[in-house]
Amino acid sequence: MYDLHIHSHYSDGSAKIEEIVRKAKEKKLKAIAIVDHSVEHKFGLTEAKARKRQEKIERFSAKYDITVLSGIECGILADGEIALPDFKFDLVIASIHNPLSTNEYYRRITECIKKNDFDVLGHLHSTLFGSVNEDPEKDLEIIDLLKERGIALEINTGHNAPPDNFLQLCRGKRLRYSVGSDTHVVSRIGDVSKAFGLARKFLTNAKFLLDGR
Repeated sequence: MYDLHIHSHYSDGSAKIEEIVRKAKEKKLKAIAIVDHSVEHKFGLTEAKARKRQEKIERFSAKYDITVLSGIECGILADGEIALPDFKFDLVIASIHNPLSTNEYYRRITECIKKNDFDVLGHLHSTLFGSVNEDPEKDLEIIDLLKERGIALEINTGHNAPPDNFLQLCRGKRLRYSVGSDTHVVSRIGDVSKAFGLARKFLTNAKFLLDGR
């Protein structure tokens, strides 16, 4: 089991890198991704911060003998773009972090998928930023775009997203999936069992990031 969405004190999380890695090892996780917010966020990860964080990741992943990916979560901007520091990340997540109208929500996501090279679409249809009237036709368009671009869909336990009805639409679509707690505190690291349970319930032969590692 692994948790590919953990925030550290390098953005708005409360934990230091060693605390995160040590807890992941205690939880017997195979791998984690430390995925701090990007520069559009008030406390986001700049290039300089990313370099400092990388030194810690390399030191403590070796100390605790666990795979730790260096990641970033980028907010999807009004033009569908994402803001990335000049740094080579192992994992890039793109997510909506604004309350938007239904049409604007779908427009930003589809534009982002078409325009950008990233790894994971994060917490789709999360209600933490306001609710969107879900449109099955537009949802299917997103699914097709994710498949076409080779981008994984995140099953996010912190946001309980995406909802069950979206996962039902994904059945048989041969997408890849990423699983993350989206935790900002040490105590929730590895809180991903529900996500794997949803995958077993709604998806057939789901392919996850890091499968085979």
